[in-house]
Amino acid sequence: MTRVMGAVNTKLQRDLTLRTRVARRFSMTEVAQLLAVDTTYLTRLSGDDPQFPEGERTGRERTFSPSEIMLIRALIGSNPGARREHLHWRKPGDPVKVVTFGAQKGGTGKSLSAAHFAQYINLFYGLRVGIVDADPQATVSLYFADESLPLFDPDTATLADFMGVDDPGAQDVTQRNAQELNDIWHATPWPGVRLIPGGANIQNGDISLFFLSQSAQVPVYRVLKDAIATWDKGNAPTTRPEDLRGADGAFDTGKYAHALNETLDVIVIDQQPSLTLMQLNGLIAADNVVIPQTMKGFDLATLATYVANIGEYLEFIMGFEADLEIGAGAHMVLPTIVQEQNDRDVDQIVDLYRKAPREVMQVWYSRSDAIANAAEEYKSIYEYLPPKTRRVSARAFMDNANAVNDALVQRIWPDLPSRGFADTFMKERWD
Repeated sequence: MTRVMGAVNTKLQRDLTLRTRVARRFSMTEVAQLLAVDTTYLTRLSGDDPQFPEGERTGRERTFSPSEIMLIRALIGSNPGARREHLHWRKPGDPVKVVTFGAQKGGTGKSLSAAHFAQYINLFYGLRVGIVDADPQATVSLYFADESLPLFDPDTATLADFMGVDDPGAQDVTQRNAQELNDIWHATPWPGVRLIPGGANIQNGDISLFFLSQSAQVPVYRVLKDAIATWDKGNAPTTRPEDLRGADGAFDTGKYAHALNETLDVIVIDQQPSLTLMQLNGLIAADNVVIPQTMKGFDLATLATYVANIGEYLEFIMGFEADLEIGAGAHMVLPTIVQEQNDRDVDQIVDLYRKAPREVMQVWYSRSDAIANAAEEYKSIYEYLPPKTRRVSARAFMDNANAVNDALVQRIWPDLPSRGFADTFMKERWD
């Protein structure tokens, strides 16, 4: 089979996607919605500010890329006269937030949920996001990589390298300084979004952690948490939105480019569908855990196993390290691939929510052909360009994704302004 697969061209569609990553452009009206400003204000600003991006013109319409949208956000957010905050970067002194998407079962839309969340908070809040792909299959990486990133290359550093457990024969964790850790992040076509891609040597990490747990005094469950703390200490935020303008009030493009890449506001971890030592590290490092979960009976049995196992691990760890701060934020089960025409799925959500309103979300991802259509091109709904025959379903699914991610933002960052998508979703579906 290895010989056969070596002769099969499996890269054609993937490489086509990598060449056209983030090809979608947004109209002036859509940009105004993303920035929560009035379209007329945006149109006036485009004429008054010489640094406002030109975009692309098709007839009378101008369209903008995500990078151009981020620049527009920075122009507005750095203006001393701005009425509200537009660049929701973490303040100097604030620790980086870590959000982990994990599940015991595969096929729940976990990687796509993580990708949509990362792209949503980048588009709607201007957050600088780090994506950590903890899966050897590198699924979430495909939603961010382009031609410049050597995915599936054995020399490409992965999470195992970031943690210092890439060598199964090592006697201890390889200690890397903040700059060395920062060099492991790869730029993506999304502005301010960086990626540590998945790859086969993540499995070496599990082997390394197993041997380290047997032969050395290494707390193998917190290696990632410590690595993130080391990286964060040396790559903390220093630039505030108001610093992007000079003493004369002019926007400084150099400072903006530096600020966009000086740090990350949040790290999003996409887990492998299992609970190995590497995946346990992703949970221990997290402030918030999101469990995407389908609502079928057998699937819910895997959820019961997953959370029970996590509870047992935590009880064991806290038995000898009681001062370790774990999971300080909110944690939630996100229903996915819900068949709304099937009362059984919806009734299951209602029943779970009544029993656990703090843990079970009132929004969900509905089953949609638009997911499969976009996935055929390895694209998220935020960059998918549907043909005319699929535009209605794609628009409906984007509305669905906006509702889910708006609800996640409200739980993870209660102080950030809601965009109202989740409230609309719930009013339409909950009595």
